[in-house]
Amino acid sequence: MNIAVTLTSLGQGFIYVIAGICFIGLVKKIDDWRTKDFNDDDHIDDGNLAVGLRRAGLYLGIAIALSGVISGISSGFFIDLIQLLIDGLIIAGFMFSSRFINDFIMLGHINNDAECIKTFTRKDGSRVIGNTAVGTVECGMYIATGFILRGAFSGAGGTFFQGIASAIVFFILGQMALLVFGFLYELITPYNIRNEIKNNNPAAGIGLGGILIALGIILMGSLSGPFTGWSNDLLSFGIYTAYGIIMLLIVSTLVDKLLLPTTSIAVEVTEDHNSAALIVVASVMSAVAIIISFSM
Repeated sequence: MNIAVTLTSLGQGFIYVIAGICFIGLVKKIDDWRTKDFNDDDHIDDGNLAVGLRRAGLYLGIAIALSGVISGISSGFFIDLIQLLIDGLIIAGFMFSSRFINDFIMLGHINNDAECIKTFTRKDGSRVIGNTAVGTVECGMYIATGFILRGAFSGAGGTFFQGIASAIVFFILGQMALLVFGFLYELITPYNIRNEIKNNNPAAGIGLGGILIALGIILMGSLSGPFTGWSNDLLSFGIYTAYGIIMLLIVSTLVDKLLLPTTSIAVEVTEDHNSAALIVVASVMSAVAIIISFSM
């Protein structure tokens, strides 16, 4: 082992870590400004799980996306650092764009900001602030977007501007895939997902948020790799996306039959509000997605 090379690598890695922390701080400031009507930090200090989840998803999504930039083929430390700074700003813009898409399309007719500070009365009469289900879905959307961006930014090949254009195109296509998948998931689900989420059913939020993360992992696998030309990359993305959606819908049905033999996901969500069962289901979906992603 060459100690000098190792120390140099650790020093460069430390700078990347600092840059990543700065980007997390940047998106926090932007989100603080965006939600200036209420103080997110105060809500988190008071134990508002909904606000905590959406912030956690935003920070994790940023880190996952940045890892794609860092993991690419090096062009030299200083060039890599400049590219990280440029790509990081683009990624921050993408993350807030995904939040807008989540608010107005994925969870249409639900005001995420209002729901996350709304007061709800539980069946036992106790009161809780924040719609945890909405916070969970937004968290899942951020993380899924992070995986998509990781795949889009991790490939090599093409010019710098082709890389940026490719990231923009595949971000848009990835968001469309998430929306289509969310729509199909609603169609095959025997209960009204949006109503359950609107009524602060955390199990419903975990179910939708978890399956979005699973698709994001698969889309990351379809996007990873060198740029080989627009027609070829777009065709590959379309094939892998269709394959991933079909596989996840099949696995969702199998999980219902095999892991919950004495009940069903619908019963656990609508009657029991069983978050524990849906955490297990979401974990299995993500586990299968990881296998699918790395088998591509």
